[in-house]
Amino acid sequence: MDYINESFLKIREYIKNNWDKTVRKNDYIKDFVMPYDYVSPCADGLLTELYYWDTYFTNKGLYIDGRNNYALNNICDLKFALKTFGCVPNICRKDGADYCSQPPLLFLMVSDYYEKTSDRDFLKDSYYYLKKEYDFWMTKRISDNGLNNYGSNYSFDRNDKNRIDFCVDYYVGRLNIDVDGWSEDKKIEFCENMIAEAESGEDFTPRFSGRAKYINPIDLNSFLYGFERKMEYFSQILKNGEKTCWTNKADRRKELILKYCYDTETGVFFDYDFKTGKKTGVYCVACYMPFIFGISKDLKALMTVNDKLIYDFGVVSCEKTENCPLIYQWGYPNAWAPHQFWAYSANRLLKNNGTALSIAEKYLTNVYKGFVQHGILFEKYDAVQGGKAVVNEYDCLEMLGWTAGVFNYFYQVCFEEDNKL
Repeated sequence: MDYINESFLKIREYIKNNWDKTVRKNDYIKDFVMPYDYVSPCADGLLTELYYWDTYFTNKGLYIDGRNNYALNNICDLKFALKTFGCVPNICRKDGADYCSQPPLLFLMVSDYYEKTSDRDFLKDSYYYLKKEYDFWMTKRISDNGLNNYGSNYSFDRNDKNRIDFCVDYYVGRLNIDVDGWSEDKKIEFCENMIAEAESGEDFTPRFSGRAKYINPIDLNSFLYGFERKMEYFSQILKNGEKTCWTNKADRRKELILKYCYDTETGVFFDYDFKTGKKTGVYCVACYMPFIFGISKDLKALMTVNDKLIYDFGVVSCEKTENCPLIYQWGYPNAWAPHQFWAYSANRLLKNNGTALSIAEKYLTNVYKGFVQHGILFEKYDAVQGGKAVVNEYDCLEMLGWTAGVFNYFYQVCFEEDNKL
C-alpha cells in the first residue's frame, strides 16, 4: 500500500495548499455581514458562501490540517445566523433563511470543538444557541405523531403567482419535470415538498417520492435523538440542572422511532410517511443513522443496509429505483462525501471494521481516480463506475469543502491510526 499512500499524499498536499482559496471575508455577502471570515465549499462558482450541514464535514478536514481557527469561525458564524434568523439557514444569507434550514448538525460541530479544546465558556455559550435551534425543530417541524419532518420557511399564497412561478421554474429546470396543466394549488404543494426535500440536504432524492413534507425521515429523527443525548451530556458538564429533561426527551423520541420507523422483518429503520401510515421501505444512507446514534446495535440489519448500498467505488445515496424518469443527483449511482462518512461511521461503531475501512479505501481511491483524470476534487463521484459523477442535476462542481474534509478524515483513519489498511 506504500505506492497508494504516496498517491493519496498528493491529494493531501493539494488540499492543504488550497484551503485558503475557499476562505471568504465576513462581509462577502454584503447584506448579511457575519462576525468572522469563514470557509466555503468551493473556491469559486456556485457554492462560495457558508452552507449549513456542509460545514460539519469541512471542519473535520480543517482540524486535521491544523486550521482550528477557521473551524471555530465557521461555528461562530452559524451561531450568529441562528441568532439572526431563528434557524440555521441552508445558506447563511437572508434568502437562505427564507427558504429552509438543513440537517441539524451544529450540535456535532460544537461537540467536536469542545472535545478538542475543553473550552467551557465556548460550551456554555453554544448550549444557549443549541437550545434555540432545538426549539425551531420542535415548533416549526413537528408532526402530530411526535416525530419531526423537514419543511419550508416559505409561506406560499396562491395569489402570489410570481413566487410560485419562480419556484416552479427552478425545480423544472433542475429535474426536467412537466408541469403543464397543473393548478396553482398543485404547484404550491409541489414547491413545498421540494423545499422540504432541499432541507434534508439531499436536493434532490428519490427516497421521498416527491412527498418530503409528509415524511418522518429516519436521518432527521436520529440526528435529533443524538442532539438530545448530546445536550444531556453538555448539561451534565455545565451542571445547569437540565440533564433529566434531555434524558426524557431522548427516551421518548427513541420510543417513537421504534414505533413508526422500525421494520420488524429486516431490523432496518426506514423513513415513515405519516399521511399513508406506512414506512417507505426505501434503502438509503439515512438507514445508517440509527446505528450511528445508538438507537440500534443490530449487526445483521447493518449488513442488510450495506448489501443494498455499497458498490465497487463507494456507497450510493439511495438504492436504484425502477421506472423513475427523473434525474436525482442524490440517488443511484452517486457517492457523496457525507454519505461515505455516515456509512463508515455506522460500521465502525458496530465494530464491523473490515467493511468500515473498505468504505474509506473506496472513497480515497475514487477521489484519486478523479484527481488523476482532472487534477481537481469534485462535489460528488460515481460509486458504480468510479470517477467524477455523471448523473447530475447541474454540472458536477469542482469542490474542496466536504470532499476534502472526508478525504482528510479517511486518510487519517487508513494511514495514520493504529488500524491502517
